[in-house]
Order: sequence, then C-alpha cells, then structure tokens
Amino acid sequence: MSIPHRILEYPERIDFGIIEKEEKSMFKRIDDKIYLESHGHRLSVYSQFGWGAIVLALWFLSFGVEDKGYLTLSILLILGGGFLVFYSLYAKKNYKIFELNRLEGTVTYPDNFFRPPLKGKFKDLKAVISISGNIDGYVDTEYLKFVNTFKPRKIDLLYTFYGDEPRREWSFMVWYMDKNRPLPPGNTFDPYRQQDFERRKALGFPKPLYPSNVPTPEATPEQQEERKRIGGW
Repeated sequence: MSIPHRILEYPERIDFGIIEKEEKSMFKRIDDKIYLESHGHRLSVYSQFGWGAIVLALWFLSFGVEDKGYLTLSILLILGGGFLVFYSLYAKKNYKIFELNRLEGTVTYPDNFFRPPLKGKFKDLKAVISISGNIDGYVDTEYLKFVNTFKPRKIDLLYTFYGDEPRREWSFMVWYMDKNRPLPPGNTFDPYRQQDFERRKALGFPKPLYPSNVPTPEATPEQQEERKRIGGW
C-alpha cells in the first residue's frame, strides 16, 4: 500500500531517553539539519541467519545423504548461509546509513548487499506499507518500506524499516523533512528549535511543503503568533 507525503499522525517523540535505550552506535547525528542513523548493526543479523542455515544443513546431513531431497536442501542452505556470513563480514558499514537532510531535501538509505547507498530527493521517494498475515488471514505485521525510485532496476528488493508503527515512522520523516514546519516533537530537538525558528522567520515563514493531518505548532504561543502574523498560517 503506497502512502502519501503527508504527516498522517503524531510521530513518536525523539527523546534523549529513547536514544539511550537504543544501540548507541545507531544514532550518529540528530539536529535541525541532519538526521543520521547507522544501519550497520543489521549485518550481525545476516551473520546469525547465515550460521543458522549452515548448522541446519549439517544437521540434515547427519542423517546421511541417501535422500536426494535433503542433500539438495543442505547444499542450498550451506551456499545461502555462506553468502550471508560473507556479506556480513565484508559489506561496508559506512554504506548502511539512513540520512535525512532537512535543508537540502534529500534522503539517503542503504541499497542491496554491496552496493553504495541510494540518494535522491525526499519528495521523489516512494514509500509503501507492506502487510503480512497469519494463518487465519488476519493482519499480523506492518512494515514501512522504500521502493527504489532513484536507480530503478527490473528486479529489485525493497528496503525495510523494522519498526512496529510504520505510519508514525513515516509521519516523523515527513515532518522532519518539511523544512518550513517546526522541528518534530522530542527534547532531542529542543536545543535547535530557536535557530530553526529564526531561519524560517528570515524567509518569511513559507507555507509547508507537505500536508498534515495533525497540528504542527511552534514551541511557544509567542512564536506561533509571530508565524501567523508574518507567514499567514
């Protein structure tokens, strides 16, 4: 399901407490210009899956190689697992980044396997929510995914964000990337709110780039009134 460039709902607050709970190496920079995450930690997950596949293959082989079906499956598991382990060891971690550049309006996110990251205008990015169901046919899990619109290929994989609230994740990205709006909720952004306000004020408080389903007020009533007086919104 494709989703529009719109603030759909209130995003999760980006607070210092949340950052401390996450892997510290994940958050590289968060301010009024750049939001940067490292997704290199995902490579360890590929390694775990790879070794798991190899161990499973060896377990199958322990029963003998008379059954061609088990033999074929074991070979495929070893080859696939070996590739995942190799990938986790030799992929460049500096390629596995997610960056939102608020002022330039660009987004950078990891491409598949050993390729350098994809970069383009956020307004041209196509985001979808994929839905997986359980055995009863009910919705089980929703994920936010990016479609490769920057370097399209005939056969490609979508990049997945493994959060549990894709609409809130997307709403945060749209809000942050709307440089004409105040910064999103969260005390992480508090040190930068005044200078971001002054930047927008110097430009005459231009109208928002993307629509919103929720209010996006200034940090104080005084700033809100000034924006309304100068910018008209």
